[in-house]
Amino acid sequence: MGWSGGSELFDKVIDAVQPRVPDAATRKAIYLDLIPAFQDYDWDTEDECMDRDPMFDAAYRELQKQRR
Repeated sequence: MGWSGGSELFDKVIDAVQPRVPDAATRKAIYLDLIPAFQDYDWDTEDECMDRDPMFDAAYRELQKQRR
């Protein structure tokens, strides 16, 4: 899979999670687990999923800080 496709796939994850998981902390926890799993398969366009769910954005930023 090309990893611009990773962003398309993660968009679908966000579309599935956001309306079904109203608790923000739970959504963030889900994203904190899934983002690294996608990155393990060379997903490098995570920023393309920004601004869709504030909890994705928060999880992504937290993981970026941990990488430094």
